[in-house]
Amino acid sequence: TGVAGTVDDSDIVRFTPTSTGTNTSGSFSWYFDGSDVELTVNNEDIDAIHRLPNGNLLISTIGSVGVTGVSGVDEDILVFTPTQLGSTTSGSWAMYFDTSDTGYQGDVTGVWVDSATGRIYLNVEDSPTINGMSITPSDIFACAPTSLGTNTACTWDSALTWDGSAYGFNAGVDGMFIVLP
Repeated sequence: TGVAGTVDDSDIVRFTPTSTGTNTSGSFSWYFDGSDVELTVNNEDIDAIHRLPNGNLLISTIGSVGVTGVSGVDEDILVFTPTQLGSTTSGSWAMYFDTSDTGYQGDVTGVWVDSATGRIYLNVEDSPTINGMSITPSDIFACAPTSLGTNTACTWDSALTWDGSAYGFNAGVDGMFIVLP
C-alpha cells in the first residue's frame, strides 16, 4: 500500500516497516520516479543503485542510457542530484564513474561507496579479469578513484573484496551494502 500507479524497472520504492521478521508489515512509498527524469526505455532500467551521504543517487542501468547532460552504457555509473524525490522526481544527471576509462567494459550490477575513503565497490554480471583478478558475478571487487566523472581513473585492488565461491555462493550478486570493521 502507499504507491499509486504502476512501478517500473526504472523506479525505486521505499519500504517502511512497522514490524519485521516472520510477520513483516509496513508500507511502500515512491522514492524515485525514473520516468520523471528521462529513464523511459527498457535499456534504462536500474541495475545498481547507491545513495551517497549527501542524498545524491548513483545509478547504473541495464543498457545504454541517455538523459539530459550525460549518456552512458551498462558499465557506467551516473550520479543523480535530486531537487525533489518521491512521486514527482526532479533533479540533474552527470557521469560519476566511467568504468570503461578504467579498463573494464561490462555490466555493473551493484555499487557501494565507502563514504569515509571514497573507495568504490562493484559487482558485475560478466567474468572479467582486472588487475590479475578473475572476477565472477558472485564476487565483489574495489578500486580507489583518483578522478571521477567523464575522465575516470582509479587504482584497482589486487585481490577480491569478497570471493563468493569461497563461501559457497555461486549466484550473481544483485546488490550490496557493506559494513566495514
